[in-house]
Amino acid sequence: MMPVHEIRHVKSSNGAIQERIFIKTTLRLFGHEYETELSLTDRKNMKYPMLIGRKFLEGRFIVDVALTYQSSKKQKAQLS
Repeated sequence: MMPVHEIRHVKSSNGAIQERIFIKTTLRLFGHEYETELSLTDRKNMKYPMLIGRKFLEGRFIVDVALTYQSSKKQKAQLS
């Protein structure tokens, strides 16, 4: 169980305002670790179990929407 960092109101993708819990944690992407905060919400009925926000990505990554699952391909290549 992670300690609650903050509780605040967030506008969801459908425009509804929700109260969400935020935690601070370490996120590992492409072999690098990043300290970040995540909002917790129930995504069990959604296509993706977790979303990475634009604020986290900004200044760190360039997103090419034509590519998919690049991290898993890199990991498979390193295991071979």
